Amino acid sequence: MPGGITRPWDFRRGRRSAVIPDGTTPGGRRYRCSEISSYARAQELLRQGHSYLDGNGDGEACASLR
Repeated sequence: MPGGITRPWDFRRGRRSAVIPDGTTPGGRRYRCSEISSYARAQELLRQGHSYLDGNGDGEACASLR
């Protein structure tokens, strides 16, 4: 129903929208937190659309680098 309640699985699927349909990400590369040199760089990548780096959805990428 348009404008109705969003089902949880639809909401979660929408959060992955930074992934381009061909399976790549902005810039064409997927990063791992272990490959990123600093917390600041991880936040920069998150702002560029690499939303998968924010595993728990708190708006912080690679919190372990802090």
